[in-house]
Amino acid sequence: MNWNKNMAMGVMAAILLGSTAPIALAAESAPAAGTVQEQPAKLAYTYTSKEYGFTIQCPQRPNVIPASLLYEGKKGEVLVFDNDGYNIKNAWVVLMDAFDAKKTPDFNKINEEEAKKYLNDLMNSNAYEGIMLVNLSATNKAVYAVTAKEIEVDTNGDGKFDAKATADTQMAVTFFRGAKGGCYSLQLIDNPVLRDSAIKLFQQGVASFQEK
Repeated sequence: MNWNKNMAMGVMAAILLGSTAPIALAAESAPAAGTVQEQPAKLAYTYTSKEYGFTIQCPQRPNVIPASLLYEGKKGEVLVFDNDGYNIKNAWVVLMDAFDAKKTPDFNKINEEEAKKYLNDLMNSNAYEGIMLVNLSATNKAVYAVTAKEIEVDTNGDGKFDAKATADTQMAVTFFRGAKGGCYSLQLIDNPVLRDSAIKLFQQGVASFQEK
C-alpha cells in the first residue's frame, strides 16, 4: 500500500500547495507508481450543515449521519456518498472541536524546525504512514496525513511492540483551524482501497470548506 501513501501525499500537494514547499514526513519511501487515466474530479453539490452551519462542495448530495454514530462522543457529521447497508464505502467525516487549540501550535505561525518536530511527534504517537503540512489556502495551513496499512502492536502488554497488524483500509485525514477559529478535522473513508479519484475529490472538498 505504499503506492496509496505516496499518491495521496502527491495529490494533496498538487491540489492544495501554493508556492511554499511542503514539510512532510513519511514512514518510508517507495518508487512512483504508474498513472491511471481517470475523468477529472468534479464537485457538483454544495452541502450546508443545518446543525453546524459549515459549507462544503461535494461530488453529490450526501446522506448525512451524526459523527457520534461512528465515533463515540465526537461532534460533527458523516457525509455518506456510497454505502452497502451499514457498510460505508465512501464518505467524508467532518468533526467539530477536533483538537485543543491551546495545546496545538498555530500552523500559520510555526517555523520549519518546529513544524518538523511537531509532525515527527504526531507520526510517533499515531498510526500514520505519511504526514505533511500544507497550504489549505493562501493564508491558512493544515496538517494532512494518511493512516498506516501496517501498524506495530504490543500483544503481551509489556510495553514493547512485538508484532504487526494489517488494517482493513486506510484513511486520509486533515485538521486545521477555520477562518473564524474553529478546530476541524476532515477524514476520508474509502473502502476497501484508498483510490486516487476519491482522494482528489476529498482534497478539493477540503479546500472548499467554509465555517459558519
